[in-house]
Amino acid sequence: MKWPFTKNKQDQVKKTEVELPKGVFPPMPGYTNGDLIAAACKRVEKLMKEEEIDPTLARESLFALADHLNQAFETENVEYQVSTWYQKPYDTPSGRVESVSSMAESFGALAIRAAGASLAGSPLLHKGKQFWGPYIKAAGDGVSDLIITLNEPRS
Repeated sequence: MKWPFTKNKQDQVKKTEVELPKGVFPPMPGYTNGDLIAAACKRVEKLMKEEEIDPTLARESLFALADHLNQAFETENVEYQVSTWYQKPYDTPSGRVESVSSMAESFGALAIRAAGASLAGSPLLHKGKQFWGPYIKAAGDGVSDLIITLNEPRS
């Protein structure tokens, strides 16, 4: 199976053909690394607005978060894993549901670790655990909640 697009450093899509290993599916629309990052950032941005974080600091924090999430997701090939584990054949429907639930938990945890790393050296750390705890949880929940939508019935 060939995946006809790759992204360069500036996230510009260019047409190429990459031969994927047998059994690996290309990323699914709505569940790419970019989509997962957007879901995490949306939750974190909402939290920062509620906490009335300075807009410049919030923007810088979101850039750092997106960068750390992208690095973590690229390292783990998350968009390929989500697509492959979802689309592969299962003996029972419950096998797919369990797989999606496991991915949601695992990749949500990966997002939590990346969100924590993104705060290194940030002035937001001075706000204490009562702020950064929900911050990293929001990132993880954004990713987890998007992945778990794969278990919702499709029309």
